[in-house]
Amino acid sequence: MEPEAARASLLDILRPGLLGTTLLLTVGYSLHCITFYYILKWSPKIVADFGYTQPQAASVLVWANIGGAIGGGLFGFLMHKFGIKWPTIAMLVAGTVAVSLFGLGAESLPGWRLAVFFTGFTTNAAIVGFYSAFAHGFPAKVRATGTGFAIGAGRIGAAGSPILAGELFHTAGLPLLPVSIIMALGSLGAALALLALRLREAH
Repeated sequence: MEPEAARASLLDILRPGLLGTTLLLTVGYSLHCITFYYILKWSPKIVADFGYTQPQAASVLVWANIGGAIGGGLFGFLMHKFGIKWPTIAMLVAGTVAVSLFGLGAESLPGWRLAVFFTGFTTNAAIVGFYSAFAHGFPAKVRATGTGFAIGAGRIGAAGSPILAGELFHTAGLPLLPVSIIMALGSLGAALALLALRLREAH
């Protein structure tokens, strides 16, 4: 380990000049995790509630993973062509739309799989974008510290997402569409955070 990297601490990413980057990346990633984990944690139960068997409902996650793998792969090409910031913002906005449309439901199991495929495609592509933004947003000396801090904070969004959705469904008694729109707003908030971020792009 290089001596400079060894001396990096949490205070380094909270100092003036870097604090804004730390907050925007951390808050943005955490907000997106709310949307991302809503689909991962709730989609099988939602599909099962529409009358499908548990194995059928669980199969939608396979399509979320397929969409995520394809989205992440294609997103690498977009970043190579257009940089990190704007393709990530585009995927965050697309993810907001995809998760909101998921709330409309589907009339068949293939329809549910297609809906979840597109949510996985867009939201996982945005996750890839955030990881690249960490690499280019933090200077080399504090890159590991900044990335670890942002990902650690993102776990709050990941853990809180299914709880929030449960409160909206069961305590507030909201139907699927408004819950999905509310949960999709996490990605929209993340897009706004990245919009304010000044990022050193690398092509």
